[in-house]
Amino acid sequence: MNPRTVFVAVLAMCMLAGFTSPALLWVLALAGFWLPDFLATPAFALYGTSLIVSVSVLLASGVPVALFERLTGRAATDTPAMLVWLAGAGLLTLPGML
Repeated sequence: MNPRTVFVAVLAMCMLAGFTSPALLWVLALAGFWLPDFLATPAFALYGTSLIVSVSVLLASGVPVALFERLTGRAATDTPAMLVWLAGAGLLTLPGML
């Protein structure tokens, strides 16, 4: 398996989390803080909420990969590291799927 194909799977998992995560309600409730007044439409609020959650899952699931690469002394990201990233994204997506 190529690391690029695993990264595409990570992105798909993060996108799925952006649609189904329970955190969507919290981020949407805080839209008054991050959404400018001139863009305050319901459609843009929902799109922005989904985007924020997706990017947050992508970043949070990358933390175990960084620790894995640091502890194993890897110089470059390879397939096992990308599979750790996919597992982290899958764990963060799981609450939305249940």
